[in-house]
Amino acid sequence: MMDKESNEPKLLNGVISIAPTKYIDALLTFYEKVENKNLSWAVGGDLGEILQTVNVEPDCIEIQTSKEATERIVEATSEFNPHSVKLETQQLARNAEIEGNEYPVYIRSYYSEFNIGAVKVKIYGDAQYRLNEWDWGDKIEFIADYVYVVGKKVAVVPLSFKFEFYRSLGWKDRAEKIKQTLEKQRVHTR
Repeated sequence: MMDKESNEPKLLNGVISIAPTKYIDALLTFYEKVENKNLSWAVGGDLGEILQTVNVEPDCIEIQTSKEATERIVEATSEFNPHSVKLETQQLARNAEIEGNEYPVYIRSYYSEFNIGAVKVKIYGDAQYRLNEWDWGDKIEFIADYVYVVGKKVAVVPLSFKFEFYRSLGWKDRAEKIKQTLEKQRVHTR
């Protein structure tokens, strides 16, 4: 996050955040809309990684949650005209690379999306992944990690989960970025 007056990175809870301001602002707006709704959700995607200091560039806010929470989030954010929740299958932009072969990767979830300002917010409820035409995997489950974003405690998809996911898809470059971040975190906690 950059300080608007000085264009310098802003120090948040001892860590310099490199997330662009528009994503932080949109995330805080989202947080305010759902914070008292007793919902379980976590920031995933590139924004979830950058909030944990992985050097990536987000292009949206991705929220991982349940089908029921997706429906309640849509109600809580009605002023942003979210799409109605529906079971949807989408192909990821990047193929899996396994043993020298490429396979398309699909996500199936109870999905909705909307914009907060210029930032797209994508909600994935009870998400499952599939490679090629193979069977769907189990619903994504994890114990969230937490980061503080301008004093707000925000759940994020754990980097250890993302590391294993990327590794299983053969996305060595993404797995390596997370591995480096995890190693830095271990050094700083000693």
